[in-house]
Amino acid sequence: MTEVEFRAEMAFRGGQPNLVELPAEYFKAEHSHDFTARGLVLAGEFTLSFAGTAHHLVAGADFELAAGIPHTERTGAAGARLLAARFTP
Repeated sequence: MTEVEFRAEMAFRGGQPNLVELPAEYFKAEHSHDFTARGLVLAGEFTLSFAGTAHHLVAGADFELAAGIPHTERTGAAGARLLAARFTP
């Protein structure tokens, strides 16, 4: 997915994408959100792990994670730059 496609989808869904920059070797322990997260990796690598599966995402990969799902977040040696939007259930 391209950034233009992602931004168009967010506009259609009423979401506001925000730029998120995560440092190298970032790790966030298991947690959950009270919102659905939609994201697009712009640069670097981002691993989102939930339900026993690690989803390794690189530039151009997009994801959606429903509210309330426990997950971890990790970046690689170069960190990651994402566009992310929140949607309340």
